[in-house]
Amino acid sequence: MRTAVGALALGFMVLSPKPAKAEEQPDLSNLSIEQLAQIKVTSASKQAEPLSEAPAALYVITGQDIEDSGVTSMPEALRLAPNLNVQQIDASQYAIAARGFNGIQAGNKLLVLIDGRSIYTPLADNVIWQLHQPLLEDIQQIEVISGPGGTLYGPNAVNGVVNVTTKGAQDTIGGLLRGTVGPDERTAAGRYGFSLGDSGAMRVYASYDDRDSLPANALAIDDSTRSWQAGFRSDFSGEADHFTVQGDIFHATDDRFAGNHANAHNILGRWSHVLGPSASFQLQSYYDWYDTDETLVHSSLSTFDNEAQLNLTTGGNEIVAGVGARRTRDLFVNNLNPFELAPESEALWVYNVFAQDRFSLSRELSLIAGVKFEKSSFVGWQVLPNLRLAYRPNDRSLLWAAISRAVRTPSRIDRDLEFLPIVAPSTQFDSEKVTALEAGYRGEPATWLTLSVNLFYNFYTDLRTTEVTQLPGNPIELLNGRRGQTYGIEAWGKAQLTPWWRVSLGATTLHKNFHVIDNRVDLFPRNSLGADPHWQVIGSSDMDLTPKLKLRLDVRGVGALDLPPRVPGYVDTGANLSYDLSRRIELFVAARNLLHHTHLENGDPSAQLVKRSVYAGSRIRF
Repeated sequence: MRTAVGALALGFMVLSPKPAKAEEQPDLSNLSIEQLAQIKVTSASKQAEPLSEAPAALYVITGQDIEDSGVTSMPEALRLAPNLNVQQIDASQYAIAARGFNGIQAGNKLLVLIDGRSIYTPLADNVIWQLHQPLLEDIQQIEVISGPGGTLYGPNAVNGVVNVTTKGAQDTIGGLLRGTVGPDERTAAGRYGFSLGDSGAMRVYASYDDRDSLPANALAIDDSTRSWQAGFRSDFSGEADHFTVQGDIFHATDDRFAGNHANAHNILGRWSHVLGPSASFQLQSYYDWYDTDETLVHSSLSTFDNEAQLNLTTGGNEIVAGVGARRTRDLFVNNLNPFELAPESEALWVYNVFAQDRFSLSRELSLIAGVKFEKSSFVGWQVLPNLRLAYRPNDRSLLWAAISRAVRTPSRIDRDLEFLPIVAPSTQFDSEKVTALEAGYRGEPATWLTLSVNLFYNFYTDLRTTEVTQLPGNPIELLNGRRGQTYGIEAWGKAQLTPWWRVSLGATTLHKNFHVIDNRVDLFPRNSLGADPHWQVIGSSDMDLTPKLKLRLDVRGVGALDLPPRVPGYVDTGANLSYDLSRRIELFVAARNLLHHTHLENGDPSAQLVKRSVYAGSRIRF
C-alpha cells in the first residue's frame, strides 16, 4: 500500500491537467496588511465582522497560510496560531490547548468546531484529533480565540475556541489532486467540484494518510497509522435562502495492538434565511458518530445536535440570540483493566438559550453584553455571562476589555468511572469554572504592520482532583478540590517588509498558581492541571523569491513543561519551498523539525519522540 501511495504521489507531479475550468484560488499572500485586517470573522460574535473590529484575542489562519506552510494535517496547521500550544503525542495523537491545561488527561478546556459541528468529545473530555482530517485545501480559514467563549458556544469553551470553516461548494468548482511522499509519511488526496443548475454546487473528496511510527521514548510503541477520509459538501442559494448539506466518513487503523481501529461519520444540514436588510435566521442540525477499539478498550459516541439562531440589527443594537438542544449516547467497554463506567452506556442531554447585544454608547465606544443559560443531565441550570467594551479611537485601532464566565461540565468519566473498592463513582462531581478578565489592543500602527496584544487573568474554582476520601474503605474519588489563577500576555504581529517579503512573530507567556482547598491531597495533579510551557515564541518568513518560486521559513521556541516528568524546552525550525510549474501545477518540498533528529513535546508515558521529517509533493488544479 505504501508503494502504491508513493507512486500515486509521484504520478501527480507529472500529470498533464486537462484544459478544463479550474478552481480560481484567491491568493491571500498578495493581500496587503490593511486588507488582511479586514478579513471577515464570525467566531467573536457569531456574525460576520472585520477582524479589526473583533473585541477578542483572535488569530486567523487562512487557507493560503496552510498551503504555504506545507503541512499535511490539521493539528500541524494549528501550530501556525501563536495563541495555541501544540504537543505531538505520537504519529497520530496530539494535545492542543490555549492558556494552559495541556495534556492527554487535562486538555479538556478547548472547544473545536468544523463548520459549526463540535468535535469536542464529552465522553473522553477532549478532541480526538486523529478522527478529523478535513481536506486542507478546502479550508477557508481557522479562527482561534484564546479566552472563554461560553456565552456563544456553551460548555467546554473554557480557555479557547477553534472554529474551522471550509469553502462553499461554489468556490471549489473543478478538480484538485495532491500527493506527498517522504521517508516517514505518505499522503494522497483528490477533490472534484461541479455545478448543480444555476444556483447550486457540490464537491466530493477523498484523502489517504500513511504515517510511520515515531521513535520510542519511555515505552516502545509501534504507533504506525493508516487512515482515509471521504466526504461531500453541497450548497444551494436563492434570493433569500442558502442551504448547505455536508458529511464525512472516516476509517483508521494503527499497529499498537491487533484489531485497533477507529470509524466515524457525520452529516450536517444548515438553512440560512434573510428576513430583511437587517435580520437573518439560521437553523442547523447534525448527527455525528464515532467508534474506536484501542488496546482492548471499546468506546463509541453518537451526537444529535439542533440549534437555531437569529441575527438582528436595529437602531444601534446588533443582536444575536438562539436556542439549542444536544443529545449524546455513549458506550465504554474496558477489557484492559478493572476500570469501568456504570452503566456502560447512557444518554445525556444539554439544553441552552442565549442572547448577546452589541450596542453603541457613542461613535467610538460599544458595549457587548450577553448571557447563556444552560442545563445538562449532570448539573442543573448554569449561567454563562459575558461583558465587553470596545473602543475605536480611529479606523486603525481597537482597544477592548472583557469579563466572562465559562464552565467545563462533568463527563461520564468524571461522574461514573469506578474500580470498586479502590475507585468509587463521583456522583457529586460538579462543573469546573473560570471567571476571566481580559484586555487587548488590535491595530495597524503603520500601513505595513499589524499588531495584537492581549492580557488575561483567569480565576478557576472547582477544578478536578483525585483524592482518597473518608468513605468506608477510603476509596479514591474524583472531586472538585482545587482552585487558583493563571495570567499572561499574548502578542503577535505581521509586517510587510518589502513587496516580496512578509514576516510574522508571536509570543505568549503563562503563569499558574494553584492550590488544593482544606489541605486536601491531589494524587495526580498533572491529570487536572496539565503541563505547560511558561513561554512560547513562533515566527515565520514568507518570501516570493521569483514570481513562481516561494520560500517559507518558520521557527518556534517552546519553554520547558512546568510539571514533572520534566520535558525540556526546545527550538526548532521548518521550511517549505514551492514552485508554480504552471498556473495549475505546484511542486513543493517541505521539512519539519530541522534542528533536532528527535525531541520530546509531551511528558505522558505513552508520548513518543517527534522526529525530523522531509517530504516532497505536488498540487494540481484542473
